[in-house]
Amino acid sequence: INRIIMEATKGSRFYGNELKKEKQVNQRIEKMMQQKAQITNQQLRKAQLQVDRFAMELEQNRNLSNTMVHVDMDAFYAAVEMRDNPELRDKPIAVGSMSMLSTSNYHARRFGVRAAMPGFIAKRLCPQLIIVPPNFDKYRAVSQEVKEILADYDPDFMAMSLDEAYLNITKHLVERQSWPEDKRRYFTKMGNPAENATASKEADTLGEHDGTISPLLFEDSPPDVQPLESPFHGNGEEQSSPQVLQNSVVFGTSAEEVVKEIRFRIEQKTGLTASAGIAPNTMLAKICSDKNKPNGQYQVLPTRQAVMNFIKDLPIRKVSGIGKVTEKMLKALGVVTCTELYQKRALLSLLFSETSWHYFLHISLGLGSTHLARDGERKSMSVERTFSEISQAEEQYSLCQELCRDLAQDLQKEGLKGRTITIKLKNVDFEVKTRACTVSCPVSTAEEIFAVSKELLRTEIDADFPRPLRLRLMGVRVSGFPSEEDRKQQQRSIVGFLQAGHQVPPATGPAPEGMGTDLLAKSPETTPKKKSFFDKKRLERKEGHQDALKCEGTDEQNLQTSHTVQVLKRTMNENLVSESLLSLGPFTCPVCCQEQGGISLEAFNRHVDTCLE
Repeated sequence: INRIIMEATKGSRFYGNELKKEKQVNQRIEKMMQQKAQITNQQLRKAQLQVDRFAMELEQNRNLSNTMVHVDMDAFYAAVEMRDNPELRDKPIAVGSMSMLSTSNYHARRFGVRAAMPGFIAKRLCPQLIIVPPNFDKYRAVSQEVKEILADYDPDFMAMSLDEAYLNITKHLVERQSWPEDKRRYFTKMGNPAENATASKEADTLGEHDGTISPLLFEDSPPDVQPLESPFHGNGEEQSSPQVLQNSVVFGTSAEEVVKEIRFRIEQKTGLTASAGIAPNTMLAKICSDKNKPNGQYQVLPTRQAVMNFIKDLPIRKVSGIGKVTEKMLKALGVVTCTELYQKRALLSLLFSETSWHYFLHISLGLGSTHLARDGERKSMSVERTFSEISQAEEQYSLCQELCRDLAQDLQKEGLKGRTITIKLKNVDFEVKTRACTVSCPVSTAEEIFAVSKELLRTEIDADFPRPLRLRLMGVRVSGFPSEEDRKQQQRSIVGFLQAGHQVPPATGPAPEGMGTDLLAKSPETTPKKKSFFDKKRLERKEGHQDALKCEGTDEQNLQTSHTVQVLKRTMNENLVSESLLSLGPFTCPVCCQEQGGISLEAFNRHVDTCLE
C-alpha cells in the first residue's frame, strides 16, 4: 500500500511538501536530542521532584465519580449512503471526491483506502472503488435523529461533530435505579423471518472473516478483540413490512446496559450502528469507543486500579491529541506506551513545553476531563473550500467574498456574532497558513467579515509579490463569541447600576470594558472621604454654580470626568440594545435622584444627559 501511495505521489507538490515536513520533524528531533545530551543529573533530579509534586496534586484531585460516554457512529457518511442505496453494500465505496475522501467502507479499507486520502490515490489502491459525492443535508438530518436520542440521557451532551458526542450519564444512572421495567422496555421490529435468517448468516460470515457482525459495518477492529454480541437485530423504524413482529427488550440499570440501550435505539431509529466507550473521564471514554469497533462497546470501571491497568500497555498513538509528529518525537526518546510516558516524565518536562508535559502526565495517569461544554455553545464557525489552483488576485478576493457570505448566513441563522476573524490558506505546495485579526466590536454580516478577511488576504498577496499567490484551499472562520453568561452578567451590571441610583452595590463581575473605575461603587469604609462623580454633580446643581472660585476649582475635575461620562454613555448605548431591556422602568436618576417611571431606557438616557448638562 505504501509503495503504491509513493508511486502515485512521487514528484508531486504534495510529495515534496511531505518530504519538507518530514525534514522539519527530523530537525526538531535532532535539536531535542542535543538538548537531552546537555541535561545534567542534577537537573533531572530537580525536575523529578517538581513533576512528582504535580503528579501528587493530580492524584489527590482524581475524580472517579462521573460516568462519561463517548458515542461514535460507525463510518457515518458511508453507512448512510449504503443504507439508502443497498446496491452499494457489497462494494468498496468512499464518500468525497477525487481531491479528498471523507470516509470509506470496510470493503474499501481492505485495499488501504482511508479518510483524508485524495481520491485519485484511492483509485490507484482500489480501481473498482465507487466515490459517492457527499450529501451533508442528509447527514445532518440523520445526525439530528441521533442527537434527539442522546438528549434523553444527558440534555447537556456535547456533540463533537455530526457523528460523535460525549455524554455524562451520572445523573441518569441515579434516576434510573428507581425506574420500573416498563420504562426500560423497548420494542424491536423484525420483518420476514427468512430474510432475517439470511441477513444473520451473511453477518456471521462477515464477522468470522473480518471481525465484524454486520454487513453495514466497515471500520477496522483490533484483531485480538471480538465485538460485543448484540441480540437486537431490527430492521429500523423506517422500514415497513406486511409481516412485522414486535418483540420487547428490557434493559438493566447499569452503565453498560444504558449504553446498550442507546446503541439499540440509534440502530432502530436510523438503521445505522454506533460504537461507544464508558469511562470515568472523556479521554478514556474516547479510547474505549474505538476498542470494540464496529458496533461494540467497552467500559473502564471507575476505580484507580482499573484505569491504570487499562492505560499500562496502551500505545500513545491511541490517545486523542497525540498525532504522528508527537509520536515520532516521543519514540525517539524511547516512549511508545503510556507506562513509558510516565517513566520518562522528568525528562519530558525538560524537553517539552509546560502545556505538553502536563498533558503527557495526565495521559500517563489516566486523567481527563469530566466537564462537558453545553451542547450548542459554539466556540467558532467556519467555511472552507478546496479547488483547482487560483493565482489571480481578483478571483481570490471574489472567492473570499463568497465564503464570507456563506459564513454570514450560517452565523445569522444561529444568531451569533464574533470578534476574531481568521483566514486559512493552503498553497499549491500544500503549505498551510492562518492569519487572524480581532476587532473591537462583534461582527456577523458578510460586509463586516469580508472587510477584515480582505485585508488579511491582501497582506499575504503583497507578501508574495511580484510572484502570484497560488492557492488550492481557502477558509474563513469567526470565533470569539460572547457566552450567554457573559451577556447576562453584562446586563445585570448595567441594569443594576441604573435601578440603584447613586447607591450602587459592589459589582460581582468585571466592569464593562471602557468604563471608568471611578464609577464603580465602593463602600463608605473603603472611601470615607471621596465623593462620587454624581455626588459632585448634584452638589453643583444645588449651588447653581454661583461661587466663581468653586467653579474655577472644579473645572479641572470636570475635564477629567467628562471623558468618563462619555465612555459610560457610549458603553450603555453599545450594550443596551436588547429589546427586553427597552422598558424596564422605573429608574432612579443618579444625578437628580428623582424616580423616572414608565419610560424606556432611551428616554431615561436623555433625561440623564439633560441632568449632566
